[in-house]
Amino acid sequence: MTTPSHADRLRLAKLVIHRRRELGWHKVDAAKAAGLTHTTYMRAETGQPVRDVTYAAIEKAFAWAPGACHAVLDGLEEAPLAGDISGGARFAPAINIDETARKAVQDVVIAVTPEMPAGKMAELEKGIVEMLRQRGVIPPEGE
Repeated sequence: MTTPSHADRLRLAKLVIHRRRELGWHKVDAAKAAGLTHTTYMRAETGQPVRDVTYAAIEKAFAWAPGACHAVLDGLEEAPLAGDISGGARFAPAINIDETARKAVQDVVIAVTPEMPAGKMAELEKGIVEMLRQRGVIPPEGE
């Protein structure tokens, strides 16, 4: 994807504001739901550049399809909800990232170390999910 123009970011910002209002949230509520600081959230709402992880957090909080923000930045007029069809393509439904990460760890452990006890595997899964959470890949628990 090319660097989005200011006009593209402002178009997305309007949709972010509209969705927040649709959900009945104040700006602080939206930031909290996305696991973002108020300052970071406001960058998206004012059309300033933000990191991809910020867009992903907003998508999850707003029940938008993964990649919806980038789709809007690339020219889509509306941010698709998870599972929507837009432009002939179905956007992926929202996933339970914790469970997906745990399952991925489990699959790798079984393939590489099939003799690992279940308790150790669960401990490893928990540690990896927590590490991903600390790095901002997985949102804070309960969000």
